[in-house]
Amino acid sequence: MQPVDFEYTSLEPSGESNVESIQSNNIAFPANTSLFTLCFVICFYLVIPLARNMDYAISIPILVGMYSLFYFIMVKIFQASVSIDENGVHFKSFGLRDFTLNYRDIKSVTPNKYAKPSIVFMAAMLIILAAMLAYSVISGEWQLIITIALLLPWFLLVKHKQDRKYHDLDTQLYIEYENKKWYELTAYYSIVTDEMTASGIQAAIEHYRR
Repeated sequence: MQPVDFEYTSLEPSGESNVESIQSNNIAFPANTSLFTLCFVICFYLVIPLARNMDYAISIPILVGMYSLFYFIMVKIFQASVSIDENGVHFKSFGLRDFTLNYRDIKSVTPNKYAKPSIVFMAAMLIILAAMLAYSVISGEWQLIITIALLLPWFLLVKHKQDRKYHDLDTQLYIEYENKKWYELTAYYSIVTDEMTASGIQAAIEHYRR
């Protein structure tokens, strides 16, 4: 088991209740995953039809550029973190932006068990990918084969970074807030982290909301 990336700094004098300033990088934001998936699907279905009608000398640089953009987005996503002090809850790389949530805007903090993607789901995705590759070989769709081949090393690199950064992601926190913006789909900020970090975040927010 890897050590939990979680820092406490006492904000109270000795002898008083022990309240901490909290910072953790073992954080994943489901909003980032949704944003990346949307960008990937849109770009994939826009580029693939164009690549089929292009020369390899043009299509391959376009695909490399697209995957490089995706990698840059993933690097920003891997910078996700949450820190808490008397000034508010500080989100880094939430929706690829940094901001601070004021305590007066927080209505509630609710922890839930995080439902990880099932093995069946992952197996189904691999079967679909294998079927696409087999169809491409049979039908002679070499552009699609190249697209998948270029995607594989990028995927392995991202998977390696993901495995090194995250550990014990078993708890999901829902922070309900007021003053929801018109472009926001929900009035919750969702955080996925380990159980100890989630408990510390919830306790610190409840303390500062008093």
